Amino acid sequence: MPSGLFLGDAAARLRASVVAIVNGGHGAGFAWRGDLFVPSAHVVSSRKAVVVTPDGRAVEGTVVGRDVDRDIALLHAPEARVPAVTCGDPYALRPGALVFAVGHPLGVKDAVSVGVFQAVGAIPLGFGMAERRPRRGRSPFIPWVQADVRLAPGNSGGPIADVEGNVIGVAAMIVSGLALAVPAPDLERLLSSS
Repeated sequence: MPSGLFLGDAAARLRASVVAIVNGGHGAGFAWRGDLFVPSAHVVSSRKAVVVTPDGRAVEGTVVGRDVDRDIALLHAPEARVPAVTCGDPYALRPGALVFAVGHPLGVKDAVSVGVFQAVGAIPLGFGMAERRPRRGRSPFIPWVQADVRLAPGNSGGPIADVEGNVIGVAAMIVSGLALAVPAPDLERLLSSS
């Protein structure tokens, strides 16, 4: 079987970088670089959170950045010692490309769900996204990775990746049946300005 049709190796590599985030609720996050992790902002509602590493260690993390418009945060957890992900470019993907999400949906540790990439673009009016009021000076028409991949509570903040295991986005929510994710190339800019 061609390796592009079996995601086991890519998923195993990515799982090594995915953590569980516990802060009242539960979600996922991943090692961005060094001791910095990216979870969803709604999962880390306070300044501190517990980061549960793939090998089961629970360490404390501190929120050092947040972008509420895109629902992402930056968490510093120096004791986690988890390898960073490799980022891909969702803007270079073609519609129909296979993608997969890693997270902890409904408490299932390191679950993988597979789907199809659709586009990177703004959500049109009428779907509840464009009507939200962003912070002053920001456009409400912001790009999202859109994929037909199953997400559930516990996937928030986890990665969505291409078939090679390169992270193309941060799982944020479901709108009209589509998974929406913050594009990976936008993370650096968003987090540095938060």
